[in-house]
Amino acid sequence: MKHINLSFAACGFLGIYQLGAASAFCKHGQKLLRDVKAFAGASAGSLVASVLLTAPEKIEECIQFTHEFAEDLRRQSFGAVTPGYDFMARLRQGLESILPPNAHQLAHGRLHVSITSTRMGRNSLVSSYSSREDLIQVTHSWGRKWASVPFAPVASCPGWDGPAGPPWDP
Repeated sequence: MKHINLSFAACGFLGIYQLGAASAFCKHGQKLLRDVKAFAGASAGSLVASVLLTAPEKIEECIQFTHEFAEDLRRQSFGAVTPGYDFMARLRQGLESILPPNAHQLAHGRLHVSITSTRMGRNSLVSSYSSREDLIQVTHSWGRKWASVPFAPVASCPGWDGPAGPPWDP
């Protein structure tokens, strides 16, 4: 089989569906996964792609984390936008527990994450990660645009996932 590329779309809270697809690939599609040259994603899809590429053995753990995260959100008065609830910290906690220490090395050149520069308003694919922290910053930038959290520069270029457009323009 020729090399293929596997992309996970921006999907917000449908990320659990994509985790289910990733789990099916791990259980029933090992031959297909061996032929994947590059993984791509935007928004929650970049999280799924990063786990499938760097820690496929932790897909079920990631699904469990997502279920617990959703239950935690349901207990909040206003969900993810409940004052005082730190959605991004909880998401980061999950990423840090699942991604391996060398995730950035495994992802380098193979994981392509769609982000938009807040300075230039241009979309680009990021596939170079200087550290695990850099990878974490890129893959969880999606929540920042609606969670009203300042975005820390990634590779000297602040931005957020996917294309920019109303109401997200800087």
